[in-house]
Amino acid sequence: MKYQKVFIVGGAGFLGYHASLELTKRGANVTALALPNEEIDEELSTSTQVVRANIDELSDEQLSALLIGHDALVYAAGPDDRIELAPGVSATEFFQTQLVERTERVLRIAKSQGIQKAILFGSYFSYINNHGLCGVKAGSLERHPYIKARVDQTNRAFALGDESFTVATLHIPYVFGVAPGKTPIWKHVFVDRFGSSSQVVYGNGGTTIISAKKIAVCVAQSLELANNGDELAIGSVDMKFTPMIQQLFKAAHIDKPVANIPTWLLSLFMKKEWRSMRAKNLDSGLDVRYLAKDILGRDFYVDYKTTDNRLQMSDYVDDVDQAIEETGQKMDQQNSTS
Repeated sequence: MKYQKVFIVGGAGFLGYHASLELTKRGANVTALALPNEEIDEELSTSTQVVRANIDELSDEQLSALLIGHDALVYAAGPDDRIELAPGVSATEFFQTQLVERTERVLRIAKSQGIQKAILFGSYFSYINNHGLCGVKAGSLERHPYIKARVDQTNRAFALGDESFTVATLHIPYVFGVAPGKTPIWKHVFVDRFGSSSQVVYGNGGTTIISAKKIAVCVAQSLELANNGDELAIGSVDMKFTPMIQQLFKAAHIDKPVANIPTWLLSLFMKKEWRSMRAKNLDSGLDVRYLAKDILGRDFYVDYKTTDNRLQMSDYVDDVDQAIEETGQKMDQQNSTS
C-alpha cells in the first residue's frame, strides 16, 4: 500500500473494525483508536495496535502524540442519525459538536503532524442534499440537524485539504453486516421501536445498500486512488424498504408483516410522534415532521457504479444478501438471549 501507517479513529467500531482488518490484510500497520470499554476481539487485537481512549478527553498534545508517525488517517467515528438523545438535549448542538467540531479538530491536528491523507466517513444524505438528487431540492435536507451537521462536517474537512493534505469523503448509505460486540442498529429500528405492534409500518421509498465489508474495501482503495476533495457515493444495490425489511426479518426469524403506507399518511403519524416528543422535551437528528416527505417516501438511490469504476472495484462481488443474512442471524441470537 502507498500509505503504510494508518490511524483509524473508531477503529474498533462497527465500520472501523472491518476497515482495520482490511488494511492490515493489505500490509498496512494500523493503529485502531477504541473507546476505553469497547469490546475488542482477538483478531483485531493481534493484527492492529489498539489504543484505548475517549478522543474528547485527550488534549491536543496527547492526540498529537498518538498521531505522529502515521501517514494516513481514517475517520470512522461519530453518532448515527438514529441515536436517541436524552431529554433537553438539542440535536443541532449535539451533532454539530460530535460530528463537525470533533472531526475538524482531529483532522487539523493530523495535518499538523504530517499526515498526508484522510478518508472521512460521511452520509449519503449530505451527498443527495448537496447535489439535489432523488427529487430533492439542493440544500432542503439541511432542516434535519443530523444532515446539516454532515454537510458542515464535509465542508470543514475539505477546507483543511491542500497539496500536502488530501481529504476525501465516502458517502455511506444503509449498511448491513456484523462486528464483534455490536448490536445491529436495525434491531432498534425495526424490532425494538415497534415493540409488540402487530406489524412494522414504514415508508414506500427505497435506498441504496452496502455491506460493512465493501465499505472497508472502499477505504483501502480510496487511500490509494482518491484525490483531494473527492466526494465518493458508495453502495452495492438499490432496494425498496419493504422487501429489504422482509429479507432481514426472514433471516432473523421474525414473523411480522411489513406494510408501507403513502407518504401523506405516514406524515400524519410522524407529526403525531413529533408532538409526543415535544411534550417529553425530546429532539432527534432527523426532524420527524419532515421524515416521511424528505426521506422515507423517496427512493434514495445514488450512483455507486461510478465510484466503483473510480476506485477500480467494478469486479467486486456483491455481498449484500450475505450481509443482510448475517445481520438477521445476529438479531435472532440476541432476541433468543434477551
